Amino acid sequence: MKKLKNLLNFDYKHYYQQLKDALENENTSNKKTLHKRHTRYFEEQQNKELIIGGVVLFLIVIIIFSIGYYFLILSPNMEEIQNEKNIKINEVNSLFKDNMTDGSSKQAIISRINSANSVEEVDSIDVDSMAYPILKNELLDQINQYKDKYDRVQVNVNDTEDIMSVKNASEYVNLSTSPELADTHIERVDSVIIPLSINRKQAASGLLDVGDVIDIYKNNQNMSADSQDNDENNSLNNTTYENDSTSDVIDAPNTEEYSNNSNTNKLVGGCIVVSILRSKDSGSIDSNMEVSESPNTRNITQTDSMDIQELLESKSAGALDENQLNLLLDNYGYRLSNYERTSNLGDLDVDYIIMVEVPRDSVDDVISNMDNLIITIPTYDAPGWVNLTSN
Repeated sequence: MKKLKNLLNFDYKHYYQQLKDALENENTSNKKTLHKRHTRYFEEQQNKELIIGGVVLFLIVIIIFSIGYYFLILSPNMEEIQNEKNIKINEVNSLFKDNMTDGSSKQAIISRINSANSVEEVDSIDVDSMAYPILKNELLDQINQYKDKYDRVQVNVNDTEDIMSVKNASEYVNLSTSPELADTHIERVDSVIIPLSINRKQAASGLLDVGDVIDIYKNNQNMSADSQDNDENNSLNNTTYENDSTSDVIDAPNTEEYSNNSNTNKLVGGCIVVSILRSKDSGSIDSNMEVSESPNTRNITQTDSMDIQELLESKSAGALDENQLNLLLDNYGYRLSNYERTSNLGDLDVDYIIMVEVPRDSVDDVISNMDNLIITIPTYDAPGWVNLTSN
């Protein structure tokens, strides 16, 4: 009973109030904690957004700066460098052509140009000095490779073919510049012997001998006339105007304007003269001698007449002693031309047929232009009578 009485006397209100206060305090504490957590999270999010915004802004600035640097500075500079490289590479291509058997040297120079990083570095590359020893050594090797049994090679320069000895070809290569070497091609001599029917002016004044080296040029002379005729001018020709006292005749002749265009170009060089035929008109010899003496007058008249063509025919028929005629007939045509040279007097109306060795590729040009050919004697291999020293 006592326990029951004590239980009934228990202050439930006070206990409930305490429990309520405890719960309210706990809720208040939880609310403060949640608020702090929310505030801290919001601050962290703001910090993250600020950092991200800063990073994005920095990247945007970097991108804008990079684009501006590329288009304003880097791109024009790269374009200028590439233009300079293209100029150098074109120079290399102009020097190294199909006559080069090894293209590795060319590619090495181009790689050196492509590896340059500035305009100054590209400009410092001297293509000419780098290509010169390569071209020269290559051509010298080709000279030794393509020489024939007579120690000759065919040197082709700018579509002109020259037959040269190995010595002269080597000197030409050693004295040439890089652009000249680039236009030079060395080939094995492939030649034929052709006849040239020319006059004395074309045949170097006839002062040619067997074995002489000659160059052959083509001389083009084109005469063009432009006539200015019309009906009014024709009606004025031989027209008579009559007056009371006199009559005047007015003639209007046709006018012609002439333009003389002349150009000479070399067809082939280094040709060898194999044989020479001079027209037989030079073989007729008439010699008269008259001597007078006094006080006892005595006239001596001597007349010699000889036809070389008839002598040749007699010699070929065996009618004359060959040993006696060899001294007279041997090299008669050249000796006659040489005497004319020394005497400064000669027959200018003489025709020649000259057998000449020329490259096979030049035969068509030489034969088709035979009327316009001019034979010249190169001074580097001139005959012994040529004296180039000045008085």
